[in-house]
Amino acid sequence: MLNEEEYARIQTLYGDSMKATKEFRQEHGLTLEQISMDERFKPVVNEYEKITGVSGFHHNAIMHHRIALFGDPCQYCGKPLRTLNAKLCAGCGKPK
Repeated sequence: MLNEEEYARIQTLYGDSMKATKEFRQEHGLTLEQISMDERFKPVVNEYEKITGVSGFHHNAIMHHRIALFGDPCQYCGKPLRTLNAKLCAGCGKPK
């Protein structure tokens, strides 16, 4: 999971990759199916691996690994609540 500073770095790289992909497609007259999205978003994946030490995540999945998207830790099991407004813990089923 990424804190806000880490997420900002990833978000910048993601935006840069989106822009570069769009420009490359326009310049070469290509469709999305004709280019490697994994290659275009490699900077995002590499930075995530550098920050977390975890590899193998898809660039879109990384954008959901933000601590701020989740609620507080459950007072019973310690797992983060799935949302900021969660009433029950998805891990243990106990109320907030």
